[in-house]
Amino acid sequence: MVELLNISTAATTLLVVVIVILSGAAIRRKDKITDLAKQQLHETELEVAFQRKALFESGAVSVTDEEGKIVDVNSKFLDTFGYQRDALIGRHISEFYPENEQTLSREIRAKTRDGRIWSGETHLLRADGSTALTHNTVVPFLDGNNRHIKNLAIRTDISKQKIRDNQKLVTSAFDKMTDAVVLFDPNNFTIIYMNAFALAEHGWSADEAYGTSLWKTRYVSKPTDMNEKCKSINENGKCTARIESETNGKVYDAHSYRVTVSSDTHRILTMFREVTQSVELERERNRLISIITHELRTPLTSIKGALGLLDSCAMGPMPAEAKNLVGIALRNSDRMLDLIAQILEAEKAEHDAGNIPLEPVNLAEVIRSAISANQGYGTELGITFRDPCDTPDLWVNGNERVFQQVLANLMSNAAKFSPSGSTVDIWAERQKDKIVLHVRDQGKGIPSAIQPHLFSRFVKANQEVRGNVHGSGLGLSIVKSQVERLNGSIDYETAENVGTCFRIALPRLQGAQPMGNALQASA
Repeated sequence: MVELLNISTAATTLLVVVIVILSGAAIRRKDKITDLAKQQLHETELEVAFQRKALFESGAVSVTDEEGKIVDVNSKFLDTFGYQRDALIGRHISEFYPENEQTLSREIRAKTRDGRIWSGETHLLRADGSTALTHNTVVPFLDGNNRHIKNLAIRTDISKQKIRDNQKLVTSAFDKMTDAVVLFDPNNFTIIYMNAFALAEHGWSADEAYGTSLWKTRYVSKPTDMNEKCKSINENGKCTARIESETNGKVYDAHSYRVTVSSDTHRILTMFREVTQSVELERERNRLISIITHELRTPLTSIKGALGLLDSCAMGPMPAEAKNLVGIALRNSDRMLDLIAQILEAEKAEHDAGNIPLEPVNLAEVIRSAISANQGYGTELGITFRDPCDTPDLWVNGNERVFQQVLANLMSNAAKFSPSGSTVDIWAERQKDKIVLHVRDQGKGIPSAIQPHLFSRFVKANQEVRGNVHGSGLGLSIVKSQVERLNGSIDYETAENVGTCFRIALPRLQGAQPMGNALQASA
């Protein structure tokens, strides 16, 4: 009995020992599992922190809440777009999208609210007001209930890369041209770029051309050829000039444009096209026309004088039929002399293109004088010239004699193609930094067939004119040449059976005007 009791006691003791040992092992295992879980959690936190650090250092990062308000940005965002942190936090991200991308901003927020990633190109406003082109990836974050709580956007500024790509595209296009293209600095006239055609003409490489003076090219040999042109380019943004190079004796048409690099840096892009042969042909043609017209005018004047004597019966009475024939010959003599005069005027307009003296001119006075001078011609055709706006004093830099010639041509054309009893309106008005001179008729309009060539020489409308008055087809080509001499431009609007309005746009005079008129001109 005692032995059985001892055995039972020993077994109980052993069981307790086993339970204690197993309990200790379980506790140690639990502690180990807990330590392992803690280690895994720490490693996960480290991984998330590392990923967050990598994200925040790889691009311009912004974090927005579920409403789209900015809650965080990294330093690269601030550096890239020029903002201070306080100027961003709490503001809606859409405030930093340009007006034309507000719809895109809403589309991005709608997509990410559904838990979908958005990626593409967007613009973002910089602190200085300029716009940056960015590649933008927006990643949505959802909570445990699958509810959208925030967005993380990673942006890369690709503006410079886009500019470089565009530059490559532009230079590639220039290199395919068969005209010389030169980009230079207007401050020191050093070359920045020449296209392949220009390089081949000089036998230069791109590196050899870069930094070379413009005066060392075959296109421009004298600084004076471009100095004045550059002033005009700075004022108007573009300029067209004909340059005769002393380097090779050739003539070039130079079309120049101002290219803005930054707010305070400009370059001039000029395309040079050789026109030597066509210029020589034009000179020969003009010389021939001049000789013919001068040789014709003298005998025609004598013929007209003799016909005038006969028509006035100074040599005695004539039969009615003879007098009628003399009248026809006299009228045709007038037409021939008028044609010769217009040809000579066209030639003179081209010859004097760069030599016309410019001075302050009041267009209100020009209009009044033109109406007075041409009203007699209008009366013959039953046309009334008027200024419907009573044009106020408007000052431009021009030449009064040239303005009178321009208006005389436009007004006579308007009168010839207008119905008897109608009016031709002449007025001027200010439009922004321009003064626009109008001549409007109530005629049948300009036929569509001749509109593309309207300002070319000897172009005439095949229309009925008032009083059987004929034209030479030179008037509008002379007008265009004269307007360009005044640094202006001419265009028109026309409608069938409604009429035509010619518009001459001229730079408004910015400097001082004659005393007493400065206030009106600047009002």
